[in-house]
Amino acid sequence: MSYQELFTIVSQPWASIKEISKIARCGRDAAIKVRDEIEEKIIKNGKKLPKSKTIYVPMKEVLDYFELDINFIKEMALKELEVYSNIDSRTKSYANISR
Repeated sequence: MSYQELFTIVSQPWASIKEISKIARCGRDAAIKVRDEIEEKIIKNGKKLPKSKTIYVPMKEVLDYFELDINFIKEMALKELEVYSNIDSRTKSYANISR
């Protein structure tokens, strides 16, 4: 997964097991364990989570759990974008020269 894809995921306010499994690059069962641990921590602290069919946890808690730095992810996503745009522009200008 690229940093751009990761940044898109971690920019969301809430995470389900689908997002957790993408971030951790793990399966469904492992993502459920992570979500349950985060949910338990939140409830222990006296806070509540919204009730819905799909259980969501705050993305901030997921980032804390995996010790991920959103600023670093953002920085790397921007660098990726810059690199790919430079490659694109070089390819286009080279194509024009060779004609």
